[in-house]
Amino acid sequence: MNKSLTVKKKKKFHLNPFQIIVFVLLISSSILMLGLLLLGLITSLKQESDIAIDSNIFGLPNMEWWKWDQYYPNNIFGNYLYAFKNLTLKLQNSYIVGVFNPERVKVEVEVNLLTAFWNTILYAGVGGLFQTFFPLYMGYLCAKYQNKLSRIIYLIVIFVIAIPIVGNQPSVINLMRNLRLFDTMIGDWIRRSSFTNIYFLLFYAYFKTIPDDYGESAEIDGANQLTIMFRIYLPLALPMFFTVFLLIFVAAWNDFTTPMLYLPSYPTISYLLYYKTTVNSGSAFNSDVRRIAALMLSAIPITAVFIAFNKRLMTNLTIGGIKG
Repeated sequence: MNKSLTVKKKKKFHLNPFQIIVFVLLISSSILMLGLLLLGLITSLKQESDIAIDSNIFGLPNMEWWKWDQYYPNNIFGNYLYAFKNLTLKLQNSYIVGVFNPERVKVEVEVNLLTAFWNTILYAGVGGLFQTFFPLYMGYLCAKYQNKLSRIIYLIVIFVIAIPIVGNQPSVINLMRNLRLFDTMIGDWIRRSSFTNIYFLLFYAYFKTIPDDYGESAEIDGANQLTIMFRIYLPLALPMFFTVFLLIFVAAWNDFTTPMLYLPSYPTISYLLYYKTTVNSGSAFNSDVRRIAALMLSAIPITAVFIAFNKRLMTNLTIGGIKG
């Protein structure tokens, strides 16, 4: 009995010139960003004398200089210890709130790095959950309940995205002051509970691809609409929800302008670093190595988050159908 042998030919992988150019640009960009990060890490371990006297810009730290440091002798992490100790901020804010009985509110705040870290968790973490959930919720409603209202909502979102409203921040701040929500975490969470953004379209398209058979099968078994939404459809969207939340969290972690406008009494880490290293550096952070150490110190938590969840950020999200 003759056995037929099948020889599988290996497919040759060819790259066209455009793909080669894109590949080279991506590799070059990655090397540049990693090189700058490594240079910042090495610089943060140096003394100011390394650069000012020895002109050691790209080399490794000179341990001899640390022997002469009056604050942290023989400790190569002295800049980080110094930054952790001196990243403090005292602020005095004054603003008017209320409509019928307006009053001037004066707030004095004193924060350190740990307090700023907690404010960042409330701003980027809890606020990010609100900013992610409402596009998810409205995207689900518009995708699964096709009626005139859902179509109107969809068109409004398209209109707001296509024609951005420029210069609306003064009106938003004035409204929040009148409602006594300005400079409060709850007020900021309410402000961010909007669905007129690109994430609404993302969740809308996602739920449109999920067959209605899931909900119809559960409805036959006696499930109501809330049960169908929270126990069937939303769990299917958890991978995408988590990915969008991570993107919003990283962006909010690095944002210092928005907390300065809406939360002046709740300095976040990025707000604290901007103020101490740029606006009011003074004698505490008058050297480049200490400023870089402070910046590297703030990047540790977000770097840990990226390392832990980088696969979630990079993986394409797919869904399967119903197996009969």
